[in-house]
Amino acid sequence: MRTKKVITHFLLATVLVAAISAFNTGAVPGNTTNYTLSPAGDVNGDGYADVMVSLFNNEFGVSKDGNVQLFMGTGNGISNQATWNTEGKGGSNFGESIASAGDVNGDGFFDIIIGASRYSNGEENEGGAFVFYGSPSGPSKTPSWSIESNQANAFFGVSVSTAGDVNKDGYADVIIGANYYDDGETNEGAIMIYLGSSTGLSKTPYFTAYGDQVNAFFGKSVACAGDVNHDGYSDVVVGAPGYDHGQNNEGRAFLYMGTNMGMTQSAAWTGESNQPDANYGYSVASAGDVNGDGFSDVVVGANRYDEKMSNVGKIYVYMGSANGFSLFPDWTNIGTQIDGNLGISVAAAGDINGDGYGEIIIGAYGINPQIPTGNVFVYYGSVKGTTNKLIEIDKAKYPGASFGLSVASAGDINGDGYADVLAGVMKEGPSAWKLMLVKGSATGLMEENATAPN
Repeated sequence: MRTKKVITHFLLATVLVAAISAFNTGAVPGNTTNYTLSPAGDVNGDGYADVMVSLFNNEFGVSKDGNVQLFMGTGNGISNQATWNTEGKGGSNFGESIASAGDVNGDGFFDIIIGASRYSNGEENEGGAFVFYGSPSGPSKTPSWSIESNQANAFFGVSVSTAGDVNKDGYADVIIGANYYDDGETNEGAIMIYLGSSTGLSKTPYFTAYGDQVNAFFGKSVACAGDVNHDGYSDVVVGAPGYDHGQNNEGRAFLYMGTNMGMTQSAAWTGESNQPDANYGYSVASAGDVNGDGFSDVVVGANRYDEKMSNVGKIYVYMGSANGFSLFPDWTNIGTQIDGNLGISVAAAGDINGDGYGEIIIGAYGINPQIPTGNVFVYYGSVKGTTNKLIEIDKAKYPGASFGLSVASAGDINGDGYADVLAGVMKEGPSAWKLMLVKGSATGLMEENATAPN
């Protein structure tokens, strides 16, 4: 049995200045602008990873349409200007969720998927998802594939991700969440997996699962879990932050495994917070392989977890094995700031220092006036798994920055063999932004070409 490690405060923190690459967008009107960050894979096949950012407007608590931009990796980092962009229309929440779709048609170019949870096309707020295929010149100008829920107020597309290759046919598949979907229970939520092929994605879901509980909001978060039992089939993890199981709204995460007989029809594993209103499962992600044993691991966030103070947040890492996950987390960390919301965003960071162990990147973004712009932490992997050794991104030099609302691996954007990470964005006036990119190296994340705004 594994030893349960609980870290209740941040130890051995090293403050690091984030490397910044500039980019510009048109003015985004409205009261508040939010953002989502994601790796894109290698969409043009040049050997360098590319990244995406979605800037979307939020008026009176209601998200509008995003401007999704793609930045290409190069030998020197990422391009200074977006090489591709697309915008939503009609208040559809286009760009609320973005992700790499993997290579769904096997042409050697990575594809991207964008969600629009308020998309309406016959049913109001049914939601939709749109896939743009990669090519030598980058993504297609118009969607190569799209799908919608055909149910009013389902909010299909609130979460999107590659599913990996769940049937081991050599083509990447995608998973899409609809956290307000009804199938016997109000707002139970649903997820759907669509298979890739030589002609692209199917229009018919290969696998569908439901929350089976009123207001579970199953599908609020979805991710490829990697291959947690090393059987050659990709697995997926799904968050349901409103799920009740002993405690009201404690939340739950569900693991569905790919097999030679298809997806497991019921969850192969579930995890929960055991605390009311913890919002466990608000964020889920693959953690990569944090202990280098060849089995994929996952990270789950519970951003409203309480520990002496309200909403400090908690993160959980579960390590894969031949038998899947343990019932108990292998490592946890609890926030220390009231309303700090640690775990509001989680992601695999990749192997930032080339030691063979995967790191995780965690965002904290709340309403505490002591941390108005959020925080980002990167935790190192080791032979024993995720450790308390961490790097905290230094935000003191960048008063116009917003950290932690979304975090992501950037892949290896400059081809040096070390993973890089995306930590946030920084506004420079009404129509210019900077993307906060931190590069990996043999000694971990490093400062490079960091410049503060004028």
